[in-house]
Amino acid sequence: MTGFKSYRRRLRRFAPLLLLGLLSPANALNPVADFDLNRYMGTWYEIAAIRGFLQSRCARDTRSEYAPAENGAIASRSHCIRDDGTPEVNEARSRALDPALPSVLKTTAVHFLGIWWYPFGREIIVIALEPGYRWVATGHPSLRYGRILSREPALSDEALKTIAGTLAQEGFDLCAFVFTPQSGGRDRSAKLCEVVR
Repeated sequence: MTGFKSYRRRLRRFAPLLLLGLLSPANALNPVADFDLNRYMGTWYEIAAIRGFLQSRCARDTRSEYAPAENGAIASRSHCIRDDGTPEVNEARSRALDPALPSVLKTTAVHFLGIWWYPFGREIIVIALEPGYRWVATGHPSLRYGRILSREPALSDEALKTIAGTLAQEGFDLCAFVFTPQSGGRDRSAKLCEVVR
């Protein structure tokens, strides 16, 4: 019983700190205005990323396909090649947190009992977009996750500099973004900061 009381005392002492950590505001990113989810659909190639857990299993040729799904959601299917040469496929769902601001999405890969569990997902904000929807940059308010996507496996240096400028303004560390090797694009990993000096 003494151990349980000690545990409760410690929990009471650290609970406010834990709650503060969960509720502390993240950096405010500036979402793209006038974002059209319909034009976002289709195939995107990952040019560079601050990789999340699922991406860490991928070595090259990462691409995502977006399509309309149930209840206004977006279905995403990501493909890549692992280090051992085997393919990796993951599915997820996204939806706009506010229909009036579709460039702020909640994305989840947790699918259980036939339900996509958005509370376990991640907020993704579109922060840079080429007007013709040829490339897009997304990020998380924590600045620990971000992606640069393109309709083609490669992007011009000019486009990369434009994107890097926006990422830097939003507070991202450009050296945290690592290029994804793509067939028809860059063949080796490199840091974004080394390419857009």
